[in-house]
Amino acid sequence: MLVYANHFRFEGEGVEEALFKAIGGWLKEQLGFGLHPDQLRREGEFEGCRSFTRFDGSRIAAPSRLRIVATDEEEPVLYAWTLRNPDDSVRGRHWITELGFKRVRQCVNFSCVLRTDESSVLAGQSPVAPSCPRVIRYVVKNVEQTPTASFAPSVGALEVKSVGEDMDSYHALAVEIGRQERDCPLLLVSPTKEGEYLLDVEDLQQVLIGLGQVVQIHRNFNSYDMAEVLGQQFSAWGGAVNVLFTPTPTGIVRNKLFLSDEILDWGSNQHERISHLLKWVTNNTNVQRLRERIRPEGVAQLAIRRRMHAAREKSLRMTAEQLRLELEKAENEAAKQIEYFDELVNQNSQLEATVATLREELEDAKKESARKDYTIQSLKDRLSQARESPSDGIDVTELVELAWRDEPSPLDCLDLLEKVYPDKCIVLPSARSSAEEMNGFANGRELMRLLRKLVTDYRSKLMNEGDSRARTVFSNNEYAAKESETVMRNKAMRRLRTFLYDGREVEMFRHLKIGVANDVTKTIRVHFHWDADKEKIVIGYCGKHLPVSSC
Repeated sequence: MLVYANHFRFEGEGVEEALFKAIGGWLKEQLGFGLHPDQLRREGEFEGCRSFTRFDGSRIAAPSRLRIVATDEEEPVLYAWTLRNPDDSVRGRHWITELGFKRVRQCVNFSCVLRTDESSVLAGQSPVAPSCPRVIRYVVKNVEQTPTASFAPSVGALEVKSVGEDMDSYHALAVEIGRQERDCPLLLVSPTKEGEYLLDVEDLQQVLIGLGQVVQIHRNFNSYDMAEVLGQQFSAWGGAVNVLFTPTPTGIVRNKLFLSDEILDWGSNQHERISHLLKWVTNNTNVQRLRERIRPEGVAQLAIRRRMHAAREKSLRMTAEQLRLELEKAENEAAKQIEYFDELVNQNSQLEATVATLREELEDAKKESARKDYTIQSLKDRLSQARESPSDGIDVTELVELAWRDEPSPLDCLDLLEKVYPDKCIVLPSARSSAEEMNGFANGRELMRLLRKLVTDYRSKLMNEGDSRARTVFSNNEYAAKESETVMRNKAMRRLRTFLYDGREVEMFRHLKIGVANDVTKTIRVHFHWDADKEKIVIGYCGKHLPVSSC
């Protein structure tokens, strides 16, 4: 299982020394003994023992094994270190750390990949806790402390950035959010209403170095200005953290918002909270960073090719004894490489099995999606025919109920509602954009039922008997005529429930509701307005639960 992947570029004449010092210090911890820099540059294997303290306070030792492959006869100079050691507490799980080094003149590429090897079913039952390898901190610290070494200009996510001091900062962030070349997620960390932060932004950035850019929202920021420039989807307040993932090839930027209550549930210490965010970031970056890694097998193959070429060059000048010794050396190296490649074959077999399973699941999902698309299109065709031929006796309401025997998305619900009841409702663009973010909502049939009841039974009673009678169409768990006093008194919260309609801004406090948890798969809110002049329900929002408190 891939846990962590990262890649850095460094510059300067002191880079190599700084990196080898960091790697050597880290390996000393893992093996229980130190290796001379010359040993780190030569191929070989080392068996060691790593001591650690268990949760009960006892000290135990676990075996560790290091394999080094290298080729430095000419540029590019390449080294790869692969360390394997058992998990401290989960039987059957091994941790494998791959470090790669590539130097061309004074430019160095460094990669780090952390993965697990599960040799027991029991190991799979214990989730892997995401973490930043300690060696990364060693490398960063040594480079920062070396005057003649530095990160390449292309490396991002090194220091915490800020936003909210003025309007220009929001506009600059908006540009960065949409930049197609951005390869690091942005993490907007907002203050609570008391002006405190639930995460230490400096520690968070250190863990996410090279992977995620932490953006600290200023304590005195204006949430109204932020939402106006960035939009609600890309904003954060009240102690929330909003993770804005890298743009897709089509330019879409997805996000994941964590409210303050959810962050507090992760744990009381910073390590637990930061670890949870690291999981979301690496899920977005691991595949891309893995493609950039310096592969140990690639280093080994290049080393063999170079040595074979050198042996051919020297063979004409060798005595029979020298040639025999050279052949024996080549045979030993070949045997080691065969063993190494056998390990890689086993690893690839495991990965292929996982990929095959995922492909089967994907194909099943595609078939199910195609079936639903066919059903939806067929019903839409029947609906169109029903409109053109009302005398056919097709009941539109029954057709809507039939269409959604399978779960629709919120956007599908709005589309069908507007097509079936164009004379009874209006769906605003703001409702569509919020519904687009709710593809994971799992109770579309219930949403469709409430929307249909809203534009039929509720609308009819509202026109003839007033709101007090109309609201009885829904239960208390399905409908709210207004927001809480906290929201009504808060300008920023009122603003979030204000939508542009017919050239003017309209506050929409009436809303339908499904669910109460902070889970977009189970919870949704539909805010609407009654246009008495046009006698239409105007839907302004259909998305996740809007915030109910702000700084």
